[in-house]
Amino acid sequence: MRTFLTTLILSLSGFTLLVAQGIQFHEGTWLSALEQAGRDNKLIFMDCYTTWCGPCKMMDRQTFPDASVGELYNEQFINVKMDMEKGEGIDLARAYNIQAYPTLLFLDPAGQVVHRVAGFHKPDQFIELARTALDPNRKLQALDEQYVHGDRDAGFLYSYAYVRLNAMDGSHYPVALEYLATQEDWSITKNMEFIFDFAEYVDGDLFRYIIEHRSDYVEHYGPTAVNRKIDEVINLANFYREPDWDQLKQLLQDIYPNDVDRQLAYFQMNFYMQSGQIDDFTRAALDFYKIYPATDADALNDAAWSFYEHVQDPKALKEAVKWAQQAVKWADNYYNNDTLAALYAKLGKKSKARKVALHAIELAKASGQDYSLTQELLDQL
Repeated sequence: MRTFLTTLILSLSGFTLLVAQGIQFHEGTWLSALEQAGRDNKLIFMDCYTTWCGPCKMMDRQTFPDASVGELYNEQFINVKMDMEKGEGIDLARAYNIQAYPTLLFLDPAGQVVHRVAGFHKPDQFIELARTALDPNRKLQALDEQYVHGDRDAGFLYSYAYVRLNAMDGSHYPVALEYLATQEDWSITKNMEFIFDFAEYVDGDLFRYIIEHRSDYVEHYGPTAVNRKIDEVINLANFYREPDWDQLKQLLQDIYPNDVDRQLAYFQMNFYMQSGQIDDFTRAALDFYKIYPATDADALNDAAWSFYEHVQDPKALKEAVKWAQQAVKWADNYYNNDTLAALYAKLGKKSKARKVALHAIELAKASGQDYSLTQELLDQL
C-alpha cells in the first residue's frame, strides 16, 4: 500500500509539473510587477495583447505553453500579460506607443524599454528574442544608444532600421532615409529590397522610386507582390483622414493608367471600412462587386468576411453569403467555408451554419490548420 501511495504521489507530482510548464504570468498590478522586478533584479517581459487579436491567440496556444519557453522566461523575467484595451492596459498602451498586436516588450525595473518587437513568434523565435533582450550588445536599448551617440555607419544604419521597423512604434522611417543617404546606387538588389520594405508614404521618395522603377520591381518580386505593396501604401496614407479623392485619382492615373476608376472605387471602399464608416463601406462594397465582379476566391472571401465582421443589415449580409458561396465553389478550402458558416450563423441559419462549419473543420484537420474559432462557432450553435 505504501509503495502504491508513493507511486501515486510521484505520478501526481509529475502531472503537476507538466501542467505548470510554460510561462507563468504575474497576477498582480503593474506597479507590483515593477517592484518584484526590482527586488529580483530581473527584466519584465510584457505581452501587450487584445482579445480580438488572432496572432495574440496563437501565441497563447502555441508559444507561451511551451516547456522550453517557460524554463527560460520564468527564470529570467517577471512575465506580465496585459490587455491593452482594459484597465491599466489602456494607459500603458499610450505610454509605450503600442501600435500593433501583439507587441512584446522587455523593460527594466524602472519601466524603461530595453527591447521590443511586434507580431507572432514561434517558440524557437521567442526564445531567441529573449536572448537578444538579455544581450547588452544586441538589445534595442544598446542600439538606440549607439545611434544617439552618432554612429552613422551604413551597415549599422541598415541593421538598426530593421530593428526599429520590427519594434513597430513608428520610429523606423527616418533611420531608413539616413541609410539610403549613404547609398549612391539605389538600384542594387539590397537597396531595392530595402526600399520595398520601408516605403510607406505616397508622397515620399521611396514610394516614388518604386513607381518610377516599377518594371524592375515586378521582375524581382512579381506583379502580385508589387501591386499589393502599392495598395498597402495608398491605404495606409488614407487610414486616418478623408483623402483628397481628386488628388488620389491623379496618383492612380500614374500607377494604373488603364484601371483608374476601379482602383479609386476599391480604395474608397477600404477607406470607409478602416475609418469605421460602416454604412458608406457597405454601400461602396455592394456597388464595387456589382460593377467589378471578383475573379478569384480570396478577394470574395475577404469581402464576405468584412461583411461578417462589420455589417448588420440582413439584406447586405445575404449578398455576402452569395460571395462566400462563390468563393467556396472556386476554392473549397477551410477559410472560405469558415466564412460561409459564420455568415449563416449571423443570419440565424443554424442548420446551414452547422453543416458548413463541420465541413470546414474536416478540411482544417486534413490540412493541419487551426480550427479552434470554427469549433467555438459550432459550440455556440
